Amino acid sequence: MAENIRYKYVSSGSSVTIPARVGYRHRILELYIDSPANNSYFDVYVGSRIVGRFPVKWGDSLFVAPNNSSLNNQSLFGFIRSLFGNDYYIEGDASEDITFNFSNSQSGIHIYYQEDTDTVDKTKPLRSLSPSRVLFHILTHSKTISASGNYSLDTPIIPTGFLSIADGSVFPSNTQWVVKALAFGSAQNGSTTPTALHIWRDNYEYFTPYDHTGVSVKYGQNFLVFDITRGDFFDIPDVTFQAGNKISVNIDATYDSTNSISAGTLALIIIGEQKPMT
Repeated sequence: MAENIRYKYVSSGSSVTIPARVGYRHRILELYIDSPANNSYFDVYVGSRIVGRFPVKWGDSLFVAPNNSSLNNQSLFGFIRSLFGNDYYIEGDASEDITFNFSNSQSGIHIYYQEDTDTVDKTKPLRSLSPSRVLFHILTHSKTISASGNYSLDTPIIPTGFLSIADGSVFPSNTQWVVKALAFGSAQNGSTTPTALHIWRDNYEYFTPYDHTGVSVKYGQNFLVFDITRGDFFDIPDVTFQAGNKISVNIDATYDSTNSISAGTLALIIIGEQKPMT
């Protein structure tokens, strides 16, 4: 109900806390940032446990919109509910602070949340005791792009305790990862740019299994761009990686002989859920 909706605003900073309150639960509804910082993300803690790491902006992909500037005013958390299910909320009980820690200082942070006396099932996704993890798995490159060729996406930016997967990784036992969407943060320096993304499960390449040309992630022609202000994202039928599956992820890039792209500038974001094997 509207009388239960609360609002918190921070003009600038790198951490925001919704404090625990005796007798009340807190449920995060929406998050907006007026001036999202590039190549940034935030971690959410419920009590002492991290429940997710989420990108803010990466290259040409925007995940957190300015306040009232997205399609139908949907925030990243609204997108999560539309993709995963209506009950995917970050939620804390009366003993749990909810803390947002940003990798870069952000300007104009708006958080809308619900406060009421309902109980919290802490085993549900995005709660503090959930056996599953919602993943926005950020995967970037350790090498500067200073020559035309193929570059491994070999550097995961993922919290401790979350599934850490990079180019060439084999999925561990008792693990499955259900991938629901993909995003790519592309960039250009002069005319140096990534051109194509290749993503494989074992010996099968997605999108171009016959000629292995990959899918375009060229700046300005990025097929996997994510822009929440337009409601633009690349949804895929669920793809499941299980124990023993090998994932390969790399990009082709062109170099203009003058301008390089620094390591860590480009990123694939794999959106899905890590679940125990059943």
